[in-house]
Formats: sequence, C-alpha cells, structure tokens
Amino acid sequence: MNERTIQIDVIGKIEGTQFMKKNFATYKEFAKMLREVANIYSKLGDEPLLKEGYEYNAIRDAVQYVTNKHDFGYFIQPWKDEFLRMPFDVTKRKKWADYVAECHATGKEIDYDNYDWDK
Repeated sequence: MNERTIQIDVIGKIEGTQFMKKNFATYKEFAKMLREVANIYSKLGDEPLLKEGYEYNAIRDAVQYVTNKHDFGYFIQPWKDEFLRMPFDVTKRKKWADYVAECHATGKEIDYDNYDWDK
C-alpha cells in the first residue's frame, strides 16, 4: 500500500495510483474524533483534572480506542496538562471568538481595550 492509500476500500487505479471510495482525512471526520474524545472527558463532569502528567487508565484507553492510536501521551495528555496549568472560561472565549469573527465579517475594527468580558 503506498502513502496515498488510506486504510479503506480501494476501488480502482488511475494511472497506476490507487484511489479510495471515501477519504476520511477530512475536517468533518477530525471533528468527530475530537467530539468523541470530548464526550469521554465530559462523563466526569465537574471532577477536578488529575495532576499534570497523570490520567485515568480508563480515559487513556477509551481515547486510544477512538483514535485507534497509542498517541494519547503525544497529543491529548499535553493538551489537558496545558489547560490544567492555564485554565480559562471556555464560554467567554467562545463569545470572544464570535465577536472577532463578526468584526471580520462586517469590517468593524476589533475593540481590544473595551470588550466586555462579562457579557
């Protein structure tokens, strides 16, 4: 299997290059994977995150089943640890992102100094 072939059904050849029925290397599939990982974490609710460098075996295993890889320690764990070191209110950050997107869409200047973070 060459590097242009991805783990799915090969349905033919075009000039010697294999092609696939469906390409799973899409933003939509990546988002599905992230949602599944998020669902695993959300089951713990408001329980505090474990200290840096540690995670429940059940979570690590579940994430590895979803991602089909053993790269939990390379990707998910560092992301979780960074959030643990510098937590933030995701809802407020999402509102900020929406505000910035609206400014870009309407051509309005972003007001960094007077943005109301409490709204």
